[in-house]
Amino acid sequence: MKKIISSIIIFIVVLLAGTAISKSDSIKYSNTMNRLGMSEDATVLETNSKKNLVTAIKDLNEKKLSSYQLIFFDKSNSDIGYIYNYKKNGKLPITSGRYFSKSDFSSQIPFAVQGKSSEIEEYKPQSQSYIKVGKRYISVIGNMGFGNSDLLNDQTLISLSPNQQKSNKSLKNVITVLDGKALSSKENYSFIKKTLHVKGSHKYSPQTDDFSAVKVENNGEIYKVGIVLLFILSIAIEFYILVPLKYDLSRSHLTGDLKNNYRNGLLLRYLLYTLVPYLAGYLMVNWKIVIISHTTFNIFMIGSIVVAVVIGLYQIFFVKRTERFNES
Repeated sequence: MKKIISSIIIFIVVLLAGTAISKSDSIKYSNTMNRLGMSEDATVLETNSKKNLVTAIKDLNEKKLSSYQLIFFDKSNSDIGYIYNYKKNGKLPITSGRYFSKSDFSSQIPFAVQGKSSEIEEYKPQSQSYIKVGKRYISVIGNMGFGNSDLLNDQTLISLSPNQQKSNKSLKNVITVLDGKALSSKENYSFIKKTLHVKGSHKYSPQTDDFSAVKVENNGEIYKVGIVLLFILSIAIEFYILVPLKYDLSRSHLTGDLKNNYRNGLLLRYLLYTLVPYLAGYLMVNWKIVIISHTTFNIFMIGSIVVAVVIGLYQIFFVKRTERFNES
């Protein structure tokens, strides 16, 4: 009965590990969404240039660069951002409509994607929604949102294109954030900074309006600690199952093939009590729990199973060597 209870506990441990990984994934994804999908390498480019945003995009397009994304956040309201993607196909979660396509960044007219909690009022004279930014009405092609990611849900993004008419915004009116492969190319990065008249830079941190405050985000560390503790617990349970089986073997008075068969039978029972609940837990997690970090969960499972098998084999062979030593 105790072994069955131990097997149930292993099954529960696997479920808890899957849940912990899922929760950690959710926190990390939410943080990424609050960064509007930008990587941790995203960089704020400090500039007071009077160059118009459209002119800046045109000047950047004079040279073939690695893929990059620029978001120009309005200094007067950082919930409004002007976005330009060059060979970078990043997307944000859409609740209705669509996200920007490649053609939107070469179109003569701008489009908008609005967060589900955006405070910018939509106008809908017919089937198409519009928002008013400055003196222009811009078509809203989609709405985005994700859970409690307030920075994403409040955001409004407006597409930029080198083929658009000049906007009423210049670089000094916005906070410029660069992300993408161009950051890792010294030549590309230098060209972008020169074109935008950059005088300084710092890592993008979305917690404040000027994106300059460095704040440590909760990336689900508590759940990572929980996963380690669950792994240790699973090993302890494996020992708990094995000790009585090992005791049965040590007190048996069988010899020769009978003892070998008995030993193999005990090892088989041990593996059944451990591997079957691991397998059942793995199937249940994949069926019922949403996981992004499948590699992490698979490492947990493989590590637990390998340790279980090694513990069983080691203990059995250790007993065998001890018996031989005592017999001699």
